[in-house]
Amino acid sequence: MHLYRTGRIGKVEIREPFVIGHECVGEVIEVGHGADRDLITRRVAIEPAINCGRCRWCLSGNPNLCPEILFLGLPPKEGTLQEYIVHPIGLLEQIPDHLSDAGAVVLEPMAVALHAINLVKIKPGQTVVILGTGVIGTCVLLLLSLWGDLKIICVDPIEDRLDRAQNLGADQTVNGASLEEVKREIKSVLGEKGADVVFECAGEKESFRAMCELAGPGAHLAVIGSNPMDEVVFSSGSARRKGLTLRFVRRSSNTLGPCIRLADKGLISPNDLVTHTFSASKVTEAFELVRSYADGVLKAVINMEEWS
Repeated sequence: MHLYRTGRIGKVEIREPFVIGHECVGEVIEVGHGADRDLITRRVAIEPAINCGRCRWCLSGNPNLCPEILFLGLPPKEGTLQEYIVHPIGLLEQIPDHLSDAGAVVLEPMAVALHAINLVKIKPGQTVVILGTGVIGTCVLLLLSLWGDLKIICVDPIEDRLDRAQNLGADQTVNGASLEEVKREIKSVLGEKGADVVFECAGEKESFRAMCELAGPGAHLAVIGSNPMDEVVFSSGSARRKGLTLRFVRRSSNTLGPCIRLADKGLISPNDLVTHTFSASKVTEAFELVRSYADGVLKAVINMEEWS
């Protein structure tokens, strides 16, 4: 959506016609020489980050930090809003039969959310604030609900997203139209101590400011949101005095497979995030809907096999 809105995300800028899209599911129609032909006709989720597999970051189990990484939908690697793509077989994960295609699309952002949760080392009984309940923030909420004993507060300026968060397990929701109002609301719930963990999932200037203000002493912060201006501003004094730990989340890291297994066991339901589906001929309509936050949209999915 950053690319659709502005033609750029951070320092990456598109200057010519380009195919975008990276959250996807597909059916294997052919494999390369020597590969497992049993994959043909199987439905697979796709890890969109193509790492080199040879550098010290890849070999130490951090393929998302590979300096040579290519990513579907970012130059120079065109994305998945097309009928066919070629992709490394090692980056495919088979999907259980009972999981719909639309739901399986959500596995990619779910994997990002799980990686973020792994980084901040959630503990039982903690209080968590999620800033932004778009797709990523809602994925974080769904996964955190597995702990069962966390107190989760979701913040967003869009009421229908807060309603959805409440239905999916948030203990409390706060309309995030004003930072001062958010601080007052959360203070009334948590007192002076603040949250143990904060997930920044919006990528907005106000939410970057809010994350340190809402965090308690010794808290962990996961910065997932992408700011199109490539800038994060927050109170360094507040962060220093509280001894905060900030973790910047770089996509996912070996978490797509675990998310599939959680969905297969019925512990999470990615289908809950899909609000709209469109045929390929309606792709502009889909992007405009998401851009305007209209009609209660959360996740819109494009079916590239339908052209009506």
